[in-house]
Amino acid sequence: MDRDQVIEIYQQVLDGKRKRFPNGFFVGNEGKTYMNYITRYLLEQRLSIPIHEIPLKVGADTLWSHRLRPPAMLYGWNYYEVIDNAYPGEFQPWEFRQVPRKYWKGEEGKNRAIEAVKYVLEEELKIPFNEIPHRVNFHFFNQYGLGGVFSLFRQSPFQVIEAVYPGSFKPWQFANVPMNCWKNEASIQEAMDDFLFNQLHFLSYEEAFLNIKSQHFNDCQLTGLFQMAFDGQMINVKKWIKRQEMQKVN
Repeated sequence: MDRDQVIEIYQQVLDGKRKRFPNGFFVGNEGKTYMNYITRYLLEQRLSIPIHEIPLKVGADTLWSHRLRPPAMLYGWNYYEVIDNAYPGEFQPWEFRQVPRKYWKGEEGKNRAIEAVKYVLEEELKIPFNEIPHRVNFHFFNQYGLGGVFSLFRQSPFQVIEAVYPGSFKPWQFANVPMNCWKNEASIQEAMDDFLFNQLHFLSYEEAFLNIKSQHFNDCQLTGLFQMAFDGQMINVKKWIKRQEMQKVN
């Protein structure tokens, strides 16, 4: 049966001229091809949805309300799998406003989450590795359909990236620093040492004490450190540096 014949039968089903599809219509690989034909017809011609807008405009209700649930159940497909059959490899599950049920659940869901984030960063956006902490924030997950991933990792950008690239970044490198990070002395020590010696290139605490300015925190996107650990006061920063200097001497 060619495409036009398949679509004609589907039109008759949709218009009520047929009560159901013919027996055996969706059997085997030929049946999956027929599903491809009618899904594309439904979305592109009957509903006039541009292909690039499908993830935003199509959910399970779109397909099921147009008589595609029974054949989908025959294959054990969810709504995304119906779309993937029609547009193989065109879309990723997380691009849709309605992610397939339980997609992010369990160990398998966690692995999918890691692969999804890695795909968006490396393949879709091609973000340079060193820019990841500055580019991955609360907005990133909503913008790229990864809200489920964000919830899975307790809404922490750092926890997500730590799962994707273990040990590659520190919590304080992110714009959205994990809660209580700046109440932890070890985190403050690590962040300040990196800030003073790796980013500002001071050669000693003594040099840092003489030359550090509040603007340096802004320039290195560490205003959270400045505000939360030092109450936004340079006098507190200098007291901290002086303590480190004294401890080194002793």
